[in-house]
Amino acid sequence: MPQQQSWYAHGKLLITGEYLVLQGARALAMPVNKGQFLHVTVSETEKEARLHWTARKPQGLWFQAEYAIPALRLLKTTDISLASKLENILSVARKLSPDFLTFRQNVHVETRLEFDTEFGLGSSSTLIANLAAWADIDAFTLQREALGGSGYDVACARVETPVFYQLKNGKPVIEAVPWDPLFKDKIFFVYLGQKQRSDESIARFKKQAHFTEKNIEEISAISEKLIKTNSLDNFESLLRRHEEIMSAVLGITPIQKKYFSNQPGVVKSLGAWGGDFVLVTSREEEEVFRKQMHKRGFSIIFSWDEMAIKK
Repeated sequence: MPQQQSWYAHGKLLITGEYLVLQGARALAMPVNKGQFLHVTVSETEKEARLHWTARKPQGLWFQAEYAIPALRLLKTTDISLASKLENILSVARKLSPDFLTFRQNVHVETRLEFDTEFGLGSSSTLIANLAAWADIDAFTLQREALGGSGYDVACARVETPVFYQLKNGKPVIEAVPWDPLFKDKIFFVYLGQKQRSDESIARFKKQAHFTEKNIEEISAISEKLIKTNSLDNFESLLRRHEEIMSAVLGITPIQKKYFSNQPGVVKSLGAWGGDFVLVTSREEEEVFRKQMHKRGFSIIFSWDEMAIKK
């Protein structure tokens, strides 16, 4: 009789500490209420064993691939780029757990992503978290060796509250924080429509960024102050200072000056600068704010309650 197992991981948003989290800054991150499922069905076979992979997204089929087991050799796929990336991740998982996918069994895997693949909410990190659970290995090690990055997104995959995330001596330190702003009805997440590749953004940061220990300390301090303030004005002031620091570090114009120059409130980049989601504060009625964004050409907008995990 076929054996079945399932896992689920949350997507994420990085509120503070982008890029400098790689250098030890204390970042504030939040899991979101959409993520990715992974379903595994294993059955006996007398023929050559196969791993059949089907990935789905909200619009329907994402891609399919078939691999020979135990060689983990790609046999056929609908998307060679995605299948090769997956093959690499599976190979790293195998290195960390030598018995993973070595038995002569047919394995049918179906993943189902709950958000658009272009959103930058963690299609890779949710996969990493689920795969690590399946292979019974450390998700942060799998992330580091297969994809790189700080690992904050993997930390969000298995929690249901915001967290402080920090790398100390290269190891993740995660602290759950009770961040539930009194003014959350004034916070929105707007998608800019230009998907950012995390690996490329990190590579540019490592090559071009100029930062000091003081920058890291100030970003960490902003993260800590942010969760304590009950004032929207103070919240906005902290985020503006965060943008000023990161603009100087990266040598990039802040997103508010670029696309929202006369927008009241504050606009802050989340994660990789340039095109995924931004946090926008507004004192307008929600309907008015959404119309403002539509006029600017931004139609994908989530309120805090539409994005955050409900308690």
